[in-house]
Amino acid sequence: MTIVIFLVIGVILSTTASFVFGIPWLMPIFGAAVPYPILFLHVRHQQYKSAFWWMLLWGVLQSIAVIAATTMSTTGYAYAPQTAAKNILRGQSYTTEMLHWIRTGEGSEGSLSSFLPGHLLYYGIFCILCVVTLSSVALIFGTWMLNYMNFYVAELVKVSAKPWLAAILGWYPWSILRIIGFIATGVALAALGLNLVTGIRGEVPKSPFPKTYMLIGIGFVIADIVVKAVLAPIWQKLLLSALG
Repeated sequence: MTIVIFLVIGVILSTTASFVFGIPWLMPIFGAAVPYPILFLHVRHQQYKSAFWWMLLWGVLQSIAVIAATTMSTTGYAYAPQTAAKNILRGQSYTTEMLHWIRTGEGSEGSLSSFLPGHLLYYGIFCILCVVTLSSVALIFGTWMLNYMNFYVAELVKVSAKPWLAAILGWYPWSILRIIGFIATGVALAALGLNLVTGIRGEVPKSPFPKTYMLIGIGFVIADIVVKAVLAPIWQKLLLSALG
């Protein structure tokens, strides 16, 4: 319960502070600073399952906070002078890209050959950052992606003729798979990074590499690609119906 309270309060404060300061790159840094101590301590003590589930909970809380903050700032109830569009890096451009895809069917979202290179590049960058920085900078990178996706969801609901349907469809099923895959990968590669640091110090690593979580991560990332390739055209038509 203590960790839950810490995450809830931390997410609220980090999101609020990000809007108050109005410096775009502070938002993913502040956001990632909340769950990282929990991730690091649990991985260090080989509590991989706990690390995974706490990070998943944080992802849900972070999403709720960013969607709420975006909604408040775009409806005239902002608690800071800066708007969400200015605070959330790539939020506006990603939203424009997604709305264009929904309305026309054009864009990389519905084409495997177009979106696959970007998916693999982002996952590759994330993996490298996990090992080199013990998942700290990787978590900032992941928070940035999570934030602009949530900005888009809030904007989609705002401009839709059927906001309830947009709220249900806004978070794509393949994106949820991707988040799970990245979290599992982050847990596994943080452990690998710790083992490498131990080895560099001339000590014998005390914990084996949690390959199960690495396989889970890779599996969900592959599932993300497959599900997106299959469902994106169908989802586009459903979203078009919600948009009106």
